[in-house]
Amino acid sequence: MDLFKINRRVPETIWKIMKHMNLLILLYITVISYHAIMELARSNSAGLFIKSISVLPLESTRFVVSVFILYGALLLLFRLDLEEEQLWLVKVMIEVAVSVMITLVCGMAYTGIIILVMVDIIHGSYTMHRKVKALIFVIIVYFIMDSEILNLWYKHVSFSDYLIFYNSKAAGILQSILNIMELVNIVMFILFLIVSLRNQMDETARIMLLNEELTEANIKLEEYSRKSAEMAQMKERNRLAREIHDTIGHALTGIVTGLEACLVIFDLEPSLARKQMEAIQEVARQGMKDVRRSVNALRPDVLEQLTLDAAIERMVDEMCRSTGIRFDYICTDSLSGLDQDEEDIVYRILQESITNSVRHGKPTRINIRIERTGQQLEILIRDNGIGCRDLHKGFGLTHMQERLDMLGGTLSVNGNDGFEVRAEIPLRFHTGEVNVND
Repeated sequence: MDLFKINRRVPETIWKIMKHMNLLILLYITVISYHAIMELARSNSAGLFIKSISVLPLESTRFVVSVFILYGALLLLFRLDLEEEQLWLVKVMIEVAVSVMITLVCGMAYTGIIILVMVDIIHGSYTMHRKVKALIFVIIVYFIMDSEILNLWYKHVSFSDYLIFYNSKAAGILQSILNIMELVNIVMFILFLIVSLRNQMDETARIMLLNEELTEANIKLEEYSRKSAEMAQMKERNRLAREIHDTIGHALTGIVTGLEACLVIFDLEPSLARKQMEAIQEVARQGMKDVRRSVNALRPDVLEQLTLDAAIERMVDEMCRSTGIRFDYICTDSLSGLDQDEEDIVYRILQESITNSVRHGKPTRINIRIERTGQQLEILIRDNGIGCRDLHKGFGLTHMQERLDMLGGTLSVNGNDGFEVRAEIPLRFHTGEVNVND
């Protein structure tokens, strides 16, 4: 069996022993007091006893019943487990009040009953802040009860008054027995504190050990995750490389073979050569589609070399110089600080939209605007081309939609007046820098 679990049971055992020990002490006090009262009555010494005390004692039966009813109520209070701090503090104050009542009924013969309240506070599963506040209050009450302060105004019949009935030797023995039981109760309390403190230290050490093990496990897990990601990335790159190689190899083989055939028949059968060239053209187009599909799965090389802002500016500048189309590009916020997948998607959306506009729209002007609203990035690409009223999403638009879906973004297109692509991407992080590019 786990040693820690065994140690956790020791304070619980001491707590039970102390409750039985205090019951035994109260039983001892009440028996001795009850016996003394009954014997004084029988021996006709009641008059002398009453003259020797300052206040009349409780009727014997009421005295015994009061003590054990109060102690039973105290044990029931110990069983209550209240979570709310205010209610718990009220419970502690009631426990203290009941303990004080028991002490007063017993004629201040035994104040150790309040120690049980301290043990109940320490034994409970409460925060240290709550325990300290309650313990300070109980300790103050305990010192007041254990001092002679109450004797100045509270008149009572003490345990030593009841011992007058007995001879000096018997009275000394009876008082010694009570003192020994009180001492045992204090020793049990000290033992409870030591074991509880030791268990708390063991628990702290165990938590620290678990934290160290958890930290070490996290480091290993991060290392494993990093290596797994690298292996997955390498595997994916190799797969894509093989796919591109096979795709280009297949397309080029068909093109080379077709061109060789054209060279042979070009002078003899021009019409047949023309058909052959058309077939080669179709093979090349299909090969280009296959290559584009494979390459789109890779991160753009330009983003490995430049920031996203610089990469977009380069792309716009190159397209402007190569096509002669006028580009109006505005970015109201710096795009630095975006995650890699966010950068990839922004770049690919612009790349695909511009390519579609140039290829299909025949525009003379393309407007691009990137703007941040809250934690969302809005991208707008609009051209003044021929548009497309009967719009069917091809591979490019479908691929853009798939990329946006991975980040929870949205895509909308409109081909009624020119062609417009609007994308909205929720951002995880934003630097707050502002940079306007015209």
